[in-house]
Amino acid sequence: MPDKANNKTKVANKAASEKRSNAIMEMKEGHSFGIVELLIFIIIAGVIFIFIFGMKQMQEEKRQELITAKKFEQVLPNFMLISNLAKEYQKNDPFGSWPLNLEEIIDPSKVNTPEFKFSFQENGTVIMTTTKEFGKEGVKVTYDISKGTYDIEDPNPEVKPTIKEDWIYQ
Repeated sequence: MPDKANNKTKVANKAASEKRSNAIMEMKEGHSFGIVELLIFIIIAGVIFIFIFGMKQMQEEKRQELITAKKFEQVLPNFMLISNLAKEYQKNDPFGSWPLNLEEIIDPSKVNTPEFKFSFQENGTVIMTTTKEFGKEGVKVTYDISKGTYDIEDPNPEVKPTIKEDWIYQ
C-alpha cells in the first residue's frame, strides 16, 4: 500500500508541476516585452524628454532675448541725441566739420551705460560698442548721420546675446 500511495503522490506532484510550468509559460508568452516594443517605448520616452526640455530651453532663450532687447531700446534714443548735437556742431563750425570726438558735443557719461559705450567718428558716424556687462563684448552698431542708416557688426553672430536689426527699426 505504501508504494501505491507513494505513486499517487508522485503522479499528483508531477501533474501539479506540469500545471505550474504550463501556467508560467502562458504568462511569459502573453505578457513579455519584445525588443521592438522596448525600442518603441525608449523612442517615445526620448521624444517626450526632448520636447519638454527643448520647450523650456526655448522659453529661457526668449526671456533672455527680451531682456537684451529692452536694454538696447533704452539706449537707442542716444543715437539721435548724439546725431542732433553733431549736426548742431557742424552747422556752427566755420568749416562745416563734424566734431572730432564725442567729448566735444556731450559728456560721455550721459549716454554711456555699463553695457554700451558710445563714440563719435569725425566722418559723421555714431558708434555704440557692447561691453562685457552686455554679455558679449565687441558688437558694434554704427549710425551714419548723413545717410540716416544703421549697420550692425557682430564678430560672432552665432553666440548670444546679439543685437537684431528689427530692434532698431521698430
